[in-house]
Amino acid sequence: MAMAAGRGHRSRRKCGPPLPRSIGALEWRHLREGRGRAGRKSEFWGPEACAGVMPGGGVPAAAWDMETLKAAVLHASAGTGKVEEAIKGCTFRPREQAFTTLIDLCGRMRDWKKAKEVFDAMKGMRSVRPNTYTYSALISACSSSGEWSQALGVFEEMKRAAKSDPSCKPNQVTFGALITACERGGMFDAALRLYEEMQACGISPDHATFTSVLGACEGSRQWQRAEGILDQMHSRGFTGPPSLYTELIANCAGWEKALELFLTMQAAGCDVDAHTCRALMASLEAGGMWAMAMDLLGSMQEADIPIDLETYNIALKALAKVGRCDEMLEVLGRIREATLEPDETTREWVEFACRVRRDSGRARQLRAQVGKLQPVA
Repeated sequence: MAMAAGRGHRSRRKCGPPLPRSIGALEWRHLREGRGRAGRKSEFWGPEACAGVMPGGGVPAAAWDMETLKAAVLHASAGTGKVEEAIKGCTFRPREQAFTTLIDLCGRMRDWKKAKEVFDAMKGMRSVRPNTYTYSALISACSSSGEWSQALGVFEEMKRAAKSDPSCKPNQVTFGALITACERGGMFDAALRLYEEMQACGISPDHATFTSVLGACEGSRQWQRAEGILDQMHSRGFTGPPSLYTELIANCAGWEKALELFLTMQAAGCDVDAHTCRALMASLEAGGMWAMAMDLLGSMQEADIPIDLETYNIALKALAKVGRCDEMLEVLGRIREATLEPDETTREWVEFACRVRRDSGRARQLRAQVGKLQPVA
């Protein structure tokens, strides 16, 4: 304890209120540094922790810093009045930036109700007014909590406030959080309307917002609209999610557009995979582009992209329709090399090719090749 007393003496030399009788000198130094009784940085002396350790149960002024306030709000339960009590009991006057930080903290905990109580407590304080950042933080908190309807309600309030106070004008963060909340909540039309409003306000989306808007297009199956938004992303130097390119290729009106998207995604730095190639293969087959289908198989092998039986069957379908038996024999040989087992679809297109070609010799070759692919009993 002699060492503790010595440290306490030095800590009183320049700053701090007189050492209270109920707290040891070493503990008082930890309190001033924002530590707990054991000196651990992760423990903060909030109002509840400090109550009873000062004469009259008050909170020492030195204990009230931003970290203490954050800890007090963090441990206060929403709906009990404790959040407002902690903020009003604070011995320094939080400004807008401090409230933005507190609301954001609640949002990271996915506690939109507590975030709303912090926001309401802020509105009840003198000389502190909501602004773009506090509104956006509250909208983000609602979004991260999955409360898209609450987020939209705050947004409407924000726009009303902006009519008389330009400091409440929505920004990129505001719209991004709203669009994400609506897209995640399945409110695809609302997300797309917000995107249009965002553009009308002259606000440029970031990559995350673009991704959410594309998710809304995908969810509502508005493929043509998604293509337009994807073009906007590319003009900004962004790339879309690989799964979206695959969906767009699979739902394109023609093979030309599918091929364009396939090449564009690679030029944008997005790698293709087996799913993307299968979607393109289906588009080429639908367009009767059997030669390109064969080229695609070759490119997939060169790039070490796995080729499954479904992709091979789509290529066989493209070849069977035009009776390209030689190429079909080549594909069947690749299936054999890959040790894949043919299914009914494989045999169906082989038989179809035999009927189209009307060449008994080729038909025997095709059937024999399929027979070689049968699993050994």
